[in-house]
Amino acid sequence: MLSLMGNCLSDLCGGGNSHSSNRHPKLSNRIIDRYAAETPNQGDLVVRSVNYLVNTNSRKHRTEKYSLSRRPINPKLIVRRGQAFELRITFERKFRYSEDVLSLVFLVKDEVNPNYSNRTEITVPVLDDRSARRYSFVSDSRWNARIIRTDHNVVTVEVNSSPESIIGEYLLVIDTKSPTRIDDSFFSNPISQSFIMLFNPWVRGDPVYMPEWSAKQEYVLNDQGIIWRGTHQQMKTTHWNFAQFEDDILEACLYALTNVGKLLPSDRNDPIKVARHIAAIVNSKDDHGIVVGNWGEDFSGGTEPTAWHGSQAILQQFYRTKRSVKFGQCWIFSGVTCSIARCLGIPCRVVTNYMSAHDTNNSITVDRFFNEDGDPVKKLNRDSIWNFHSWDEVWFKRPDLSISGAYDGWNVIDATPQESSEGIYRVGPTSVEAIKFGEINKPYDGFFVYAEVNADEVYWLYRDDKKPLKLITHSTDTIGVNISTKAEMKDKRVDITSNYKHKENSKAERDSLLKALKMTKNYFSRYYLNEKFEDVRFELLPIEDRLIGQPFNVTIRIHNNSNKVYTAEMTIHVRATPYNAEAQSWVIKQAHLVKTIGPKKTIDSDLIVQYGDYKDRLSSQSIFNISVMANIVETDYQHYMSIDYRLHLPNIELQTEGDIIVGRPFTVHLSLINPLPVPLTKARFSIEGPDYTTRVRLPVKGSIRPNDTVSTFAILTPKSSGKKRITAKFVSNELKDSDGMINIIVSDEFNNNEIYDERIDNNNNNPDDGENSYY
Repeated sequence: MLSLMGNCLSDLCGGGNSHSSNRHPKLSNRIIDRYAAETPNQGDLVVRSVNYLVNTNSRKHRTEKYSLSRRPINPKLIVRRGQAFELRITFERKFRYSEDVLSLVFLVKDEVNPNYSNRTEITVPVLDDRSARRYSFVSDSRWNARIIRTDHNVVTVEVNSSPESIIGEYLLVIDTKSPTRIDDSFFSNPISQSFIMLFNPWVRGDPVYMPEWSAKQEYVLNDQGIIWRGTHQQMKTTHWNFAQFEDDILEACLYALTNVGKLLPSDRNDPIKVARHIAAIVNSKDDHGIVVGNWGEDFSGGTEPTAWHGSQAILQQFYRTKRSVKFGQCWIFSGVTCSIARCLGIPCRVVTNYMSAHDTNNSITVDRFFNEDGDPVKKLNRDSIWNFHSWDEVWFKRPDLSISGAYDGWNVIDATPQESSEGIYRVGPTSVEAIKFGEINKPYDGFFVYAEVNADEVYWLYRDDKKPLKLITHSTDTIGVNISTKAEMKDKRVDITSNYKHKENSKAERDSLLKALKMTKNYFSRYYLNEKFEDVRFELLPIEDRLIGQPFNVTIRIHNNSNKVYTAEMTIHVRATPYNAEAQSWVIKQAHLVKTIGPKKTIDSDLIVQYGDYKDRLSSQSIFNISVMANIVETDYQHYMSIDYRLHLPNIELQTEGDIIVGRPFTVHLSLINPLPVPLTKARFSIEGPDYTTRVRLPVKGSIRPNDTVSTFAILTPKSSGKKRITAKFVSNELKDSDGMINIIVSDEFNNNEIYDERIDNNNNNPDDGENSYY
């Protein structure tokens, strides 16, 4: 027995392929349950069934919410790596401690040729308690297994996987050896049912380990969230259902991970490589990934981005059709990315950066070129500034950047297809800590992310090709403001700007920028050599908040600080623009004004924008850019300034009627007031929740006159108890992107819910006889 055990331990500790060579030759097949095991000899230890103890293991591994582990027929075991789980093996005869030897062989299911060298085939000898104590030198970083209980022909085995295991679907073969086998070989028992391995933020040895309990609850287990949109002065909340535990979501995530793009199964042990791969496969740009981007206004043939409630419908459609889903914009890409990361066990949160720079030439500046009328020069304007841009942060260690752990923690990944990285449209993972201190040459994509949050904005006057550019002005504090994410366990915004950069215009912030600029070869936009002119100062006053359909007023204030008289020429443009500020904007109103400003005087000039000016050119998110090109005639001094402005949209009011109990229908009433001076036509509501499988579309008959209230209702039946959220959307030909939300509590009919609290000791090894067995 000791000799056999010693051979098994040599496999465990690195010796290892000799054992696999004795197994049935068909074990190298990709799908293990397609072959039949060899005929057993008399006296062989043959497996009758295996019970994966799904209920018990799921609770211990915090995977009990996954639909796959909750289904009534053939629930699937889902475990997190680096943590013990139990198997109950039933044999055809009694297990004999003194004679029988067990070994477990785990195979990564989608590996064509599983092998020991790339860890897609893991052979784990099963020790008894005495052997386990004797060989306690075995590292915690390796797989190991021990017998913890026997009862005649039933053996319960505890398996500890490595915290660096490959994530994904695994197959199991149980090898047995008995004295009756004269060739000293193992008899292989392939098990028909697979199981799934995920990352584990609860285990210190896993690079994704998170120490705080509340952080894991928020960034791994929370299936609801908030994504911020709008402008930095007028933020808009979008309630998003990540739905990472719902029907087909884990299957969709694993399918995309293994079938879209090029990621070797052997690389799936590394969260850095997995996160970089997720950033690539969520967009469809290269490998027919999950979501098709569309920043226009024509969404025929797909779903308008503002109509999505969450990730579930997107991932389910992708998994069902195996085709990219239309359409998405940045917050859609970030929402789906977060769902996939949390589903796989990588802590993740959605982050919104306001006034987000898109630097196309790694200059760490955003260079904007205008003619004398204030019109952008399209052939020169390649950089842009988005009103907002959403990406994701994922949490893990970065040993590739520093062995000291200096760059561990949050890393940016971005699936919105803006620029390619190593030939593929993706960004990151980029260390947030490295960005803050200007370490932009560290992998991956530091130049791009640094510019998004901390570039300087430079305005140039272009007269014609034969005249030199003239620097109008520059700004050091307009890029990267109000960087926002959801608070832990609360529906509130947290400003994390200080994570990305030091205080604007502080010495530390300027030093960081200087360090970054020294790493780029593009210096042209750093020549800030313009004459200063302090006599006249221009100011664009903040615009009063208005509901869509109402007029708004643009005011330019001019201060003459001198004892001279000056003449100011101003060209004002009001443009309806998409949030990503591409050239696809429309001038809805413009004016050319000439004002004389006396000594020590301040004057205001106004431009009123009516609903009739913008109703036919309103962008899908009701955002405007107001720009002013000013010139002091006497000195040829130019000044350019701009602000973004968003009209507010009406909220949908939601009210529930009746008790909200599992399995019983209740009513949700929805209403909205038409704020426009014109009727709304072809209107419809959609509602999602309280369970993500419930999505109802509610068309509205007829038109809705100005200031009238449109009301409807839906009858919903909750399938599970607990805190839930119902979200609603409203669209019509004239009004889009209105939404609403209500939080509810669904009660269990008998009020006997068992609440699992991870802080309670999980070391309960009581048998669970009600669980399914597989062979």
